[in-house]
Amino acid sequence: MAFGIYVSDYYHADLTDSGLRVYAAYGSEDGVLNREKYEADRINLPQDTTETVIDGGCHAGFGSYGAQKGDGTPTISAEEQQQQTADEPAAWMNLQ
Repeated sequence: MAFGIYVSDYYHADLTDSGLRVYAAYGSEDGVLNREKYEADRINLPQDTTETVIDGGCHAGFGSYGAQKGDGTPTISAEEQQQQTADEPAAWMNLQ
């Protein structure tokens, strides 16, 4: 089974008829992600795309690269956000 996972990203390619299972996630406090572009690009995703908003997560919380200019203030720890970022797609892929 083919799948795609997008974390705090835009969907440049048209995947609507790709046959891919798609999982998308971003943090509720992500100040780097351009929400207007994100919403406009969602048209490129299959109808059955699974989308998760990590409550309290910010853009920088997806990695260990430090604060990002313009990012929001997280209300959860980076460790908690990264754990959710790993656990939720794993469950979605039936790996847990």
